[in-house]
Amino acid sequence: MIGPATIAERLAASRLVGFLPAVEAALKPLFPGVTVRSHPGRIDVSDLIEKDIFLAPMIAVALTRWRGPVGVGGDWRIGLECAAYVVTEDMALGERSTPRQEVAFALSHGILDVLADFTTSRWGLQNITSPEDAEARPLFTAETFAKGSAFYAVTWKQSLIGLGPDPLARVLVSDVEAVLDGAAEPVDEGGPV
Repeated sequence: MIGPATIAERLAASRLVGFLPAVEAALKPLFPGVTVRSHPGRIDVSDLIEKDIFLAPMIAVALTRWRGPVGVGGDWRIGLECAAYVVTEDMALGERSTPRQEVAFALSHGILDVLADFTTSRWGLQNITSPEDAEARPLFTAETFAKGSAFYAVTWKQSLIGLGPDPLARVLVSDVEAVLDGAAEPVDEGGPV
């Protein structure tokens, strides 16, 4: 049965709270020269058009959805849907001008490479699955492109596992008798009487 818990207790117990900071911390050193930060949720295209809240080049990581806590097989997990929003603009790299979509392709591909790496994609966390269904796609309109920016979304799914009681735990028994070859023998595994 679930009992009451204060906000402070729920914050301390929630594994969701530490997920985005862990992803951000893992990506920052892998993308020097790119701003990597967490974002509070989905990006709305109208925000991209009306506001200049994303300064290129940038990767903004977000949780877009989560589910849980009991899986079909009886396991305890929180299924996460994650996004890394890639924001780029035309850049001068060395002597060459590089179009924003090429910069976005390179950054998106880099994130997909990170997601394919068994160790890095676990973000330094315990009890987390490998990413699944990773993909990248454009997330901009002709209007945002005309303003000089390109926006792409790299999305994937992961699960925080090992939550709740152990589904394989068995109840310890006490004060029970087993009959073996007609003789009763007491069984005591240290359970409550």
